Amino acid sequence: MELKDIINNIAAGDSAAAKEGIENVLSAKAFDALQGRKQEMAATLFGGKEQGDEETSDSEDTVEQE
Repeated sequence: MELKDIINNIAAGDSAAAKEGIENVLSAKAFDALQGRKQEMAATLFGGKEQGDEETSDSEDTVEQE
């Protein structure tokens, strides 16, 4: 639903449809923001490396230090 439709529903006095439209728009925006945040966190956590590579290098460093 577009903003224009929400406004038309409010003007027509159809508050239930307007409320549903607002909720749908907000849900879509929240979902998009959450997807973007997930991608940012994944890039930060893994830094472009695979998780198995980091574990191997950590264990090798420990062996060398002993």
